[in-house]
Amino acid sequence: MVAWAAAACTAQAQQQRQVVVLDAVTREPVARASLYTKEGGRFHAAISDEQGVARVAFDFRRLTVSHLNYEALQLRQMGDTIWLKPRYRQTAEVVVTNKEPEWIRRKLREVVRRKEQHYFAKADTMGYRYETESIGRNSLYRYRQRGLISLRNAEEKHYAIRPDSSAIAATDSTSLTDVANLRRMLCEDFMAELTKGFISSHRWAENTDYEGRGKDVVELVFRSRHRSDDRGRLVVDTARCVVLQAYRITGTETNCHERMPAVLYAMAKVLSGYRVLQWNRHYRVVYGERPDGTLFPEWVGYKFYMETQDADNDEDTQEYERQTGGGFPNMEATLQLEPATAPLTDTGQPFLQLPASWYLRYSTEESRQQEVVLANLPSAFTLL
Repeated sequence: MVAWAAAACTAQAQQQRQVVVLDAVTREPVARASLYTKEGGRFHAAISDEQGVARVAFDFRRLTVSHLNYEALQLRQMGDTIWLKPRYRQTAEVVVTNKEPEWIRRKLREVVRRKEQHYFAKADTMGYRYETESIGRNSLYRYRQRGLISLRNAEEKHYAIRPDSSAIAATDSTSLTDVANLRRMLCEDFMAELTKGFISSHRWAENTDYEGRGKDVVELVFRSRHRSDDRGRLVVDTARCVVLQAYRITGTETNCHERMPAVLYAMAKVLSGYRVLQWNRHYRVVYGERPDGTLFPEWVGYKFYMETQDADNDEDTQEYERQTGGGFPNMEATLQLEPATAPLTDTGQPFLQLPASWYLRYSTEESRQQEVVLANLPSAFTLL
């Protein structure tokens, strides 16, 4: 059987008291910050919009404000403005123009030419720690997983995991295991997506105020030539032609263009009224180095917000969402890889192949069963 499958849930609006969440350094709005509390046995949350505005429709004794890129804050009182301190070192804002140094594209093309040998040439198994947090208007979900991961390389195109421990903490006792963001962080790795086409479709500039490691390390800033919601930064070792860090922010237009099959999206609009209303993505990666000089994604941070509309009430689709846990509109996750310390034969458990990340696709019976298995991994559970 072939059926539709689509990621994420529809977010709901909040009302009442209004507050704006701002960056304490740049004074710019912080979009998709989570404001939440648990009072009287019930969980309540609000999410800031693109202008940093959140509407809080609940009372609280202690309010937590969090965002992947900022230090968490706890408040007992709320004024008109909430200031969040950046978690990462801020560098100067760089204006990206049509005029750029000629060496940048030449150097980046060399990075792309060598990336298979630098990032994907080694068959390797490493330890991993994955954490994800998802927040809805009346629900909070946290999931932690540790184990071994088999990295993809030139021969093996998929990642595979062997979880050794798994724990859920949630306000809903029916919550299932959620490795969706783990798949996104791995499959949407920046170096895998850095191509000659990516280089040519963006404008580039050097941040001359960057204070990096050594004289050959520079920070490059980029913006899309075609879309206003695509920008980011790279830290590049120009002598070795490798990317050491990357940070990219993409919005609805770019995400739909890059990650939503155009034909399927058009069909879904006609057949079920499916629409992507908002889709924001923050991706940050730091690459570590092995003793042989090859690199791997040592730490990844990922923030995902998706608001959709779908008029499809198909019973098969509803049952599939029940079996896989559905989705959340506002999610944050981190992934850390490190050299494996335990022998592969310790538990005797097989590795589970991780399918590629997806947001809209045709779903076969085989792929559905694979999703159900990943959503029902053995896990300890704590009710929040």
